[in-house]
Amino acid sequence: MSETKLTERQQKMLNLIKESPTITGKQMSETLSVSQRTIERDLSALQKHGVLKREGKDNDGKWVIISVSH
Repeated sequence: MSETKLTERQQKMLNLIKESPTITGKQMSETLSVSQRTIERDLSALQKHGVLKREGKDNDGKWVIISVSH
């Protein structure tokens, strides 16, 4: 697998998810002071790179970190 370079914000998002796997995009956007759209873009990039996956329904699911390479 190729080395995935995470941005500082994506790294912070993963830390938030580690602490609270059920965190919402809205909560992340408020915590990190960026728009929800930015969070959604980062989340989809992380999912595309195979770092993160979503389990369960959108409003009742949780995030699962698959792998993190630095």
